[in-house]
Amino acid sequence: MTLTQLRTVLAVFDAGSVRGASEVLRVSQPAVSASMASLERELGVELVGRSGRGLRFTPAGSAFVSSVRAGLALVENGVREARSIVEPSRGAVRITSVTTAAERMLLPLLAGFRRQYPEVEVSVQVGNRTSVWRALGDGDADLVVAGRPPPALRTRTLGRAANRLVVVGPNVGLAPIETRHRRSSFEVLRAATWLLREEGSGTREATDELLDQLGLDPPRMILGSNGAVEQAAIAGLGVGLISIDAVADSLASGSLAVYDCRGTPLDRPWHLVAAAGTGLTPTACLAARSMLSSVAGFAPTGEGRRVLAS
Repeated sequence: MTLTQLRTVLAVFDAGSVRGASEVLRVSQPAVSASMASLERELGVELVGRSGRGLRFTPAGSAFVSSVRAGLALVENGVREARSIVEPSRGAVRITSVTTAAERMLLPLLAGFRRQYPEVEVSVQVGNRTSVWRALGDGDADLVVAGRPPPALRTRTLGRAANRLVVVGPNVGLAPIETRHRRSSFEVLRAATWLLREEGSGTREATDELLDQLGLDPPRMILGSNGAVEQAAIAGLGVGLISIDAVADSLASGSLAVYDCRGTPLDRPWHLVAAAGTGLTPTACLAARSMLSSVAGFAPTGEGRRVLAS
């Protein structure tokens, strides 16, 4: 049983077809079919069957794929750790971040890190709150930049950085400079359509909590990104709770205004997080130290100070 065979069965499972797997792996379809057939002979188990014109994995095949996925992740982690130990400045680090933190904080910090360590391979995956914490729990990320970690996940918070959520909407009738970014009217908020992020977003969770505290059940519009919420608010489609950093340019230009709303601004700091119970690779430590020591970076916690001192 080879790593090539194991990667092939994963590719077939994820793509749903031999053709899709061949495109992902950049090999011929006969090579994929031969690898699958060889693996089935070696295991003595049927992994896939026909379903119309496509393929379906048998229950045994699905169970095998689940274990293969976990096993390959361990192997790949081992490769990264070995390379990182030998030469940390030429190793790899995997970072997963929620969108706003990536755009407004993480990427500028990584620019400084890459100037210092240009040969490090940096992988950044961006997603919503649910996906980034799943990546850490599954061992697919060395570091996460997001809001507060879920209590059920075993994590170490290395640092925190300020992040405030405010309610914004179209800047209508706010000519006086001293009030151009503020509009106080609970009735406006009650009548407005609220622009919400998708389920699984930390901002969506905070918005739902805020509306519940305010006793509001307004019309809602679901949007898939902070950029979409920002543009919808500028267009006058409603109001939304969003990180003030995400709309800094629109507030400065006067395209948006911060609305007075009881309970806001909400303090939802960004967290730099690693998994508990497993040590960071030397290369991941270099990245964490860079983000913790930058003036514009994360204020280290006790865990973070230990990383800085290591």
